Amino acid sequence: MIRWRLSVSVGVLGALTLTRPVFADVSTPATEAIEAKSKAEEATKTTVAIIGPVLVLSVGPKPELRKVESTDVAAVRAREIEATLKDTAQDLDLSLDLTGQIPGDGVSDLDLIKRAAAGVWVISPRLEVLGKDTFLLRIVAVPPKSATLLVRVEKVEGPQVSVRSVVMLKDFVSMKLGTGPTPTTADDAMPRPDDESGRSRGRPILAASTTLFGLYAALSIQKSSQSDDQRLLYPLLALGSGLGLGASLLAADEWNVTPGVAWTVAGGTWWGVIAGLNIAAGRNVQPTEDRYGWGFIGGLTGTSLAVTALALKRHDEGDAALVHSGAALGTFTGGLLEGIYCGDVKGCVRDSTKSTPSTGIGYGAAFGLVGGGVLAAFVDTSAQRVLFVDLGLGLGALAGASAASPLGFGDKTEKKQRGFLIAVGSGTLLGGALAYFLTRDKSTPSSQPPKPGAAVVRPNAGILGTSMDPKTGATAPIWGAGILGTF
Repeated sequence: MIRWRLSVSVGVLGALTLTRPVFADVSTPATEAIEAKSKAEEATKTTVAIIGPVLVLSVGPKPELRKVESTDVAAVRAREIEATLKDTAQDLDLSLDLTGQIPGDGVSDLDLIKRAAAGVWVISPRLEVLGKDTFLLRIVAVPPKSATLLVRVEKVEGPQVSVRSVVMLKDFVSMKLGTGPTPTTADDAMPRPDDESGRSRGRPILAASTTLFGLYAALSIQKSSQSDDQRLLYPLLALGSGLGLGASLLAADEWNVTPGVAWTVAGGTWWGVIAGLNIAAGRNVQPTEDRYGWGFIGGLTGTSLAVTALALKRHDEGDAALVHSGAALGTFTGGLLEGIYCGDVKGCVRDSTKSTPSTGIGYGAAFGLVGGGVLAAFVDTSAQRVLFVDLGLGLGALAGASAASPLGFGDKTEKKQRGFLIAVGSGTLLGGALAYFLTRDKSTPSSQPPKPGAAVVRPNAGILGTSMDPKTGATAPIWGAGILGTF
């Protein structure tokens, strides 16, 4: 029975083809033209999106996701996210539906799916307070005509919530659902157990640092032995570098060594070496070959302190920058203070060949290293801001030296040299303070939130909406300016 039906169908089709070949040739391009036109219309059709409101997890006996109308930190961040997402949606060729907004008194999953069934993107951001200015950002998205909820969660610092929300929205719209989020904190940088590709990204930095320290350790042993036999030096160098490289590879295999961790260990090692060498030079340790041993002891001590700090708190790039910056500032300040105390830019000269304030530099490097490590344990900042503050310190020192340059003419008395060094120190402080002030986060609200009912207003400029041409159906942005806030 089945074979008969198939043969009849083929026979009918063959008869149509043989008897009316002209119609077959004419209908094919017409059909293709119609299909091409429908595809073009589908491609030019603008996708509509419903965004917001941003729901905040309210604090109380019964925590609930609500649209909080207040002026606290969470509410300010929520308004930033909503405004940023709406601007980004228009950049992604999404047309905002301002009439079908989701109610702000709580959103259910069924409500999101019901609205997405009309062929629109539904984006529902949520914000949960974790700390003073740390949040858990969760964005729930439903693609057009879909019953699937797309959820992405990230732990974000306050100044980064808007940027991370933009990245998450772009990933949703482009359907890049398999990519992992970009880490924003040290805890987020920890890879998953099944993801070994991003593990120990600081291995090259740690390997280079420990290998060089192994070479230095071998050199210090050879110098301390006061032996000039090269047959002893080269085997020691090979042994020291091999031990340093092997130790770094074992550590990177056992623990997740991030770049921040690697730079912190390297800072403890080499600033410790600098401190030991300069303290030995300031104390005029004899014979001079023994000073290498002081540097080796200083490097071991600095490494131990860095590893201890890492055991208490995982350091990111900002913390590592603070460690290096603190040690460098301590080195500079120590030498400056010794010169001011002794009335000589060379410091308290104990050796006629000494041209630097070694004692102040050595102890300054040691105290600066410890101070930078303590500061990194209590302050969360970025490496970029530390770099800008260091740049301000350096430019301030240069400005102070330029202003006090007339003191360098004539006889170099103790009074003139103290004045010159004081001017350099004052310029350093002023430059650092100015850089710190200019790089502060202006978008972060003050610790004391404004009183209820106070006006919170900020200017808003850019794309306010879209307009559609009734003839062609094309959309064009509407530019404008205004103010945004609560009154």
